[in-house]
Amino acid sequence: MRFSTLLLEALSLSTLSSALSIKRQAAATQVYKFSSSPIQVEGIAARSNGQLIVSFFDGSDIYTIDPTSKKATKIGSLTGATCSAAITEVSPDIFAVVAGKYSGGRNTAGSWAVWKLDFTQATPKITQVKQVPESGMWNGITTLNNDTVLVGDALKGAVFKLSISTGEYSIAIQDTTMAPPSGMPMGIDGVRYNNGTLYYTNIFKNSFYKVPIDATTAKTSGAVTPIWTNIQGDDMAFAPDGSIYVATNGKITKVGVDGKAATFASVAGATAAVIGRGEGDKNKLYVSQNNGGVSSLTI
Repeated sequence: MRFSTLLLEALSLSTLSSALSIKRQAAATQVYKFSSSPIQVEGIAARSNGQLIVSFFDGSDIYTIDPTSKKATKIGSLTGATCSAAITEVSPDIFAVVAGKYSGGRNTAGSWAVWKLDFTQATPKITQVKQVPESGMWNGITTLNNDTVLVGDALKGAVFKLSISTGEYSIAIQDTTMAPPSGMPMGIDGVRYNNGTLYYTNIFKNSFYKVPIDATTAKTSGAVTPIWTNIQGDDMAFAPDGSIYVATNGKITKVGVDGKAATFASVAGATAAVIGRGEGDKNKLYVSQNNGGVSSLTI
């Protein structure tokens, strides 16, 4: 999740470590550019038909983008929300997105909810699954199974577990590595569950962690391990070979299967990433940008 330039400057955020090794610089190609509000593209997901779904930090609209025709279509809005964040596919062509009230630098605790985006019918259907009064500031979301999502609470430093079918929820994990540093508004940011392990960034601690969790309860089943502690990270995508592409303060950082991190590409305002799922773009990494852009990289 990204804030305005003024807020970023006011918080004196750290930049990427100059010691980060650069193995390869991929060139970004613009897929689409939003020119009017909402413009701060925040979350991104890919449908099996090749379309991209995007959300906005400065609005509640949901759009799809066709990377081939480079056209965007508004499919609806998340009523009552002013900010939307990460997106995850829960079951075939059914997605979940996080949204709440954040505007003008002010967050409304208790306003955050998970919404369902149903693309299984001719006209996509948007419904609210559950608004959670205990929510601090939700941001990242990932799929645990075909009825359960895990949501990162950036203010509480916790991960909520929530059922898409019933709306039942609970805090599954709360850890100091997820909490915001003193004086900062956010901690845990991007979250991804992959093969028994939860991966998450802490945006203002400049950290990226992983922890094994139970596939049913989502409770931790081992120790938290840092992947890095010197890069400001946002959301991420897993490639088929197990490598991870993380949006990191104007860059995409790749964590190889050997666990080593290297700058992969420069992408202004990068907030999240997803691997293409169309017939001709499974070697493409799509990146959402808070400057209104959506770009692609060949991986």
